[in-house]
Amino acid sequence: MSLLSDPHRFRKTVAGLCLIGAPLAGFLSCLTDADEGTGEKGSELYPTVQAHASGIHTTGLVFMLSAVLTVPMALGLSHVLRRRGAVLGHLGAAALGLGAFGHFGYGLWQVIVSRAAAPGDNAAAVAYLDRISSATGFLLPLMILVDVGVVLLCAGLLRARAVAAWAPWLAIGVIAADILVQFAGVTATWPVTAVWAVLTVALGYVGVRFLAMPAATWAAYGSVPTPVTEHEPIPA
Repeated sequence: MSLLSDPHRFRKTVAGLCLIGAPLAGFLSCLTDADEGTGEKGSELYPTVQAHASGIHTTGLVFMLSAVLTVPMALGLSHVLRRRGAVLGHLGAAALGLGAFGHFGYGLWQVIVSRAAAPGDNAAAVAYLDRISSATGFLLPLMILVDVGVVLLCAGLLRARAVAAWAPWLAIGVIAADILVQFAGVTATWPVTAVWAVLTVALGYVGVRFLAMPAATWAAYGSVPTPVTEHEPIPA
């Protein structure tokens, strides 16, 4: 049976590849990024965009790819939590799925601002960057949901004992560190790069385990026992 015609093999393969690809794309996006941010004033953002327009544009495109891969990753993780850790799986997948919109939106914002700067002092471009920086109020809550979703899904993996415990604990720890960095107002790119690198290791390991998992085992995760009704006797 081919990969495309076998639903269990296909879904576990997509989930495994996205668990590897989503954090890896996030890590690669950091390698060409500058220290721009949606909360900056246009006058502060303009010189950064002028100096690093090409890198910011590349970063935005790769970050958008990471966001696209995040949704199948969330669904794959929630699948293995249907028998144990179902509540964590449902909440985590919902949070991560919604957060993916903010993830994608931030990448799109980077692509847009990378084309806003022109040679010389352009007052119109500065004013435009001021307006587009207001996206922070919309994107920030969604980006926070990415962290929330990863933590909930990793807690579910621990509850279900679906993979070795070190991987979800590592992901939870680095997300906690990322939250501290973000609220500390650090503008350097290396802490975010380090966070994505660690997530690539932790989630990538889970993805490799998914790829190596027999299709029958994947299917078993998705089979939820039929609840007992009043018309069905409880087995002895």
